[in-house]
Amino acid sequence: MSTTTNLALNEPAYNSTSPTWDQPLNYNATILDQMFGNTTGVSVNTGSSSTYTLITAPSSTAAGSTSQAMRFNLTGSLAANQTVLLPQSVAGMWIVSNNTTNAFTVSIGSNNGSNVAAGTTIAVPQGYSVLVYCDGTNVRLANDGGVPSSPTFTSIGVGTAASGTSGEIRATNNITAYYSDDRLKNRLGGIENALDKILSLTGFYYEANETAQALGYAPIREVGISAQDVQAILPEIVAPAPIDSKYLTVRYERLVPLLIEAIKELTSRVKELEAE
Repeated sequence: MSTTTNLALNEPAYNSTSPTWDQPLNYNATILDQMFGNTTGVSVNTGSSSTYTLITAPSSTAAGSTSQAMRFNLTGSLAANQTVLLPQSVAGMWIVSNNTTNAFTVSIGSNNGSNVAAGTTIAVPQGYSVLVYCDGTNVRLANDGGVPSSPTFTSIGVGTAASGTSGEIRATNNITAYYSDDRLKNRLGGIENALDKILSLTGFYYEANETAQALGYAPIREVGISAQDVQAILPEIVAPAPIDSKYLTVRYERLVPLLIEAIKELTSRVKELEAE
């Protein structure tokens, strides 16, 4: 009696009388039941060196804790990056939950027969579940068959629903980025003539012109400044626009140091006038 490759389902030969048909059929029913209803717990190696953890190969008599279950739950207090290997040449799709602890990476691969990944592997983020597919050699994300290094989203909502407006990020709390700590900086000098630089800028109301509308922007009333004007006095805070690198945008938050120095210069001039 033969068995299938991926689930080890029993396949009695045509007109077989030994074993009787009810035996393999009962085994198969158990396997299919466990496939959809069981979760295989995987205790990931917790040693101090990177190594492998094997997922048990499918059984022809019962599923149990094998690769036949569609869900894997990874646990363990990690001390190094680890690899979890699917049985050699077994294909399928699984939901993999990474509930390990400590800041190390767990990757899923397919065993090449020597306890090494046969092809591509997938890293499963801690605290998350991913849907993976294996063709018997390569393990990939099941949603698109690959792992994008730079995923693109239409819009993002953090703590709230995404707006659906292309390129918009909405958050219900502060967005914290980059660094300001003086211990990470080599100062290169102060901002000179800050007030004159501010006076060279013009604030104005505007709306998206035809070119901007062709790029997807709506013609709504907004307020801003010219990136070209800013580039002339403080080029460090001007960057290529995300919509197309041939256009410019201003990092508005980085105007603050210029405003601070301009206020100080203006205050100094006022004090001089008051002293006369």
